[in-house]
Amino acid sequence: MAKQLFVGVDLGGTSMRAGVVAKDGTVPALEKRKTHPELGAGGVIERLAETVERAIKSAGVRKKDIGGVGVGVPGPVDTQRGIIRLAPNLGQGWNNLPLAEKLEDWLGLPAYIDNDVRVGALGEFTHGAGKDVQDMVAIFVGTGIGGGIILDGQLRGGFRGGAGEVGHTVVAADNGLVGQTGEPGTVEPIASRTGMARMVRALVAKGRRSVVPGLIQSVGGGQLTSSVIYEALRQDDKVMKEVLAVAQHTLGLLAANIVNTLDPEMIVFGGGVTERLGQRFVAPIRKVAYANFINKHNARLVHIVPAALKDASGVVGAAVLARLKL
Repeated sequence: MAKQLFVGVDLGGTSMRAGVVAKDGTVPALEKRKTHPELGAGGVIERLAETVERAIKSAGVRKKDIGGVGVGVPGPVDTQRGIIRLAPNLGQGWNNLPLAEKLEDWLGLPAYIDNDVRVGALGEFTHGAGKDVQDMVAIFVGTGIGGGIILDGQLRGGFRGGAGEVGHTVVAADNGLVGQTGEPGTVEPIASRTGMARMVRALVAKGRRSVVPGLIQSVGGGQLTSSVIYEALRQDDKVMKEVLAVAQHTLGLLAANIVNTLDPEMIVFGGGVTERLGQRFVAPIRKVAYANFINKHNARLVHIVPAALKDASGVVGAAVLARLKL
């Protein structure tokens, strides 16, 4: 009899989330805890295995009821061998680490891994905003910007396993902003939360008044979080509105580039900023994208929408990954 339950894990540098996911995409049990990357790979893997076991117990089921475990990880992976190639956000000891094998040893369950953004895209495609389409691109806006590509109903890993790095698309080569890849004018250093924080600091340094620096300390714990952005907009902060508009325009150009290249049925925007602001964040992106489509015929049939699963995209997608692999 085919297994009906799988565990999906969203493994991040700050926190990890493990959920038991049913075949219809519902999540009867979810556990979350801090990652503590300072513990090193061994310590984090132990915490991850314990979190999976807690989720299974919380769901009121046994391990033998679970078909397998899928994990989304922040970095490049060898999906065939279950190896993390590089994961700097997770601390020391992750280079070329066989995570799938180690989890199987801990849990006694089949384990599979993929890039966290790609599994988030898989979750939205299977049980979220894209469940009624065949061609979809997901763009997740957070500390950085990543993407997942699904064509003809299949998640695309790419010839070298690097498909979906949309944050490194060049959209403004003459603006002087340089991203982690060393390329000027890429999307990520403009439109990510890191990029928006940099722009806020630059405007404040020029004498512009803004509540954002204070909110970063009082609300964001030192970071430009989605909650900081939301509160600054609520207070009608002109600097935050200006910076957000630049990010939205840039993401609109990115969406247009993707549509002009792949012509998907849907582009889904996810991540914390989208989750908090919803259509307020996506609507201006959509407007810029439509204006820059080369093919204007039936342009509005290309849906540009917020993620439906919100912060559960990664957990659900990782469980779907395990189900498909099994």
